[in-house]
Amino acid sequence: MDTLTRRRAPDTTRAEVLEKALEVIAEVGPKGFTLDAVAARTTVSKGALLHHFPSKMALLEGVVDHLGAMFSDAIIAEAARDPQPYGRLARAYLRVTINDAVTPDDMSIGRAILAACALEPSLRDRWTAATAAARADDPTDPVGADDALLLRLVADGLWMSDIFGVYPVSSEQRQALLSLLTPGHVLMEAGT
Repeated sequence: MDTLTRRRAPDTTRAEVLEKALEVIAEVGPKGFTLDAVAARTTVSKGALLHHFPSKMALLEGVVDHLGAMFSDAIIAEAARDPQPYGRLARAYLRVTINDAVTPDDMSIGRAILAACALEPSLRDRWTAATAAARADDPTDPVGADDALLLRLVADGLWMSDIFGVYPVSSEQRQALLSLLTPGHVLMEAGT
């Protein structure tokens, strides 16, 4: 069987469609985002795209799930390097989010996904579900739970500032925030 007639692996097709969907959404935002625009960038037919994502909403859901999984995976990998188990996912959330390697495409994708979630409440629920693993071991004691929430809210505020260009935050300021909010300061051990 030659390469033109060989069937592609479904995971490969799905991954390509999601990658191209991210490119389109970064360029045109959720309002200009169409299945035709995504199909035009892929090496698969529109029929193949529709097989995996039968509607624009299904593709947006796939994009949100994909980004949520990537974000959670990055947090879990970062947490695995933390020797202190108590609160490690919240600290990892802060470290991953505070990373200053944010590209213009990352910001465009963030804006677009934020807008899509604002327009469609079910996408917010999908994001929450897709990132649940990154909150799985948050402390449940009152002080620890509050500290974990503080770290996440600081990280989310910085992310929003990056996306909208509200506050220019230098690498040095990011590192200062990180050192202020982690080891020895917030969320290190139960009851301390």
